[in-house]
Amino acid sequence: MKQSAEELELVKKYAEMPLLLDVIEEDKKRIDESSVILKKELKSYLSALQDRITADIYELKKTLRDRDIKIIEQKRTKDNLFISYSIRKYQHQMNPLMSRVRTDVLVMLADYMKIDLTKT
Repeated sequence: MKQSAEELELVKKYAEMPLLLDVIEEDKKRIDESSVILKKELKSYLSALQDRITADIYELKKTLRDRDIKIIEQKRTKDNLFISYSIRKYQHQMNPLMSRVRTDVLVMLADYMKIDLTKT
């Protein structure tokens, strides 16, 4: 069965959003180890971002369930993100390169932070 571009985007986003949380958590650790003056404020901002992203993941999961889309397996390697999923009981796979996934995650982060990447 053919899958729509919107369904593919939902699956990809659901697989990438936990990576976004990982990036933010790593940045919080780096802030902790730094001598930044606004340490508390920066960590608080990043924690608030994590809360928003977690809520969005929950909503996305509900959307996937409503559309009968199930993530069967996810594996992260150095070079790829392997995603096995089903849409209306038809199984599919996606295997995007990590370089592409990293770019998507950074674009998502900029979107959450309301940063216009066209101006940088």
